[in-house]
Amino acid sequence: MKLKRLIINFGILGIFCLGLAVSTSQAVSNDPDPNISPEWKALKLTLFGDRNINPDGNDVVRLFLNTKADDASTVPVMVNGLIDQSASNFIKTLYLIVEGNPSPIAGVFHFSPHSGRMKVETRLRFEQFSFVRAVAETNNGELFMSERYVHASGGCSSPGGGNQVSAALLGKIRFRIDDVIEFDKPVLVQMQVRHPNESSLAADFDTDKVPQFIRNVAVTYNNNMVMTAQVDFSLSENPLFAFYFMPNSEGELRVKVEDTHDRIFERSVFIEEGVVSSGS
Repeated sequence: MKLKRLIINFGILGIFCLGLAVSTSQAVSNDPDPNISPEWKALKLTLFGDRNINPDGNDVVRLFLNTKADDASTVPVMVNGLIDQSASNFIKTLYLIVEGNPSPIAGVFHFSPHSGRMKVETRLRFEQFSFVRAVAETNNGELFMSERYVHASGGCSSPGGGNQVSAALLGKIRFRIDDVIEFDKPVLVQMQVRHPNESSLAADFDTDKVPQFIRNVAVTYNNNMVMTAQVDFSLSENPLFAFYFMPNSEGELRVKVEDTHDRIFERSVFIEEGVVSSGS
């Protein structure tokens, strides 16, 4: 039942956003700014209401990706925060939006001062040419946006049969961490989860099956929140995440991942200054 509720709620949000896009298309048609698409008008209203978003947020957040992707099913994207993650001023939430996708909210990522620096790297699917928008919300409630328009299509519905993961490997988490650790300085982590991350849109999807994709990610260091994320099938198979954390003493970096079948996958690594005890 929990799985069904997740999928139903997820679908309702997508349908609601698309419905708003249709209803606002006439009002937007004469907008002089081509970046304000009907889809974005609807999504902005749904996610942020009438709150002001600084459209030139490159002093706070910056989005990087190839605007002409060769493979629409796996497009690398990087979002960097450009302010320090201090206790008094930090980026607390990042919204990663692919507005032309059937599920446009690819991920909502949450951070804390324990992150050290706000950074998200992952890989996206694109169903059609689309704006990608990274909206950062600071702890004082301000919103800043960086955006790019990407020429790629067909990634959500491309066949996924070649990406199946065996039961033995499903949910296996791999780490790659900076070779040298210094306490009180941000440490970069790359993490990959073996998972098909499939949706019902794939051309070869078996309609007798239930889609399965990563839904929640939680990263802690010594039980302090580093990053949490709610993601969906707009991320490519075998989802990749890169992020920072800032250790102030030796301890345990732990990752917990949950998919739409309520399966939980976990991995931890012990961190010492100067070395990483496990990085595979």
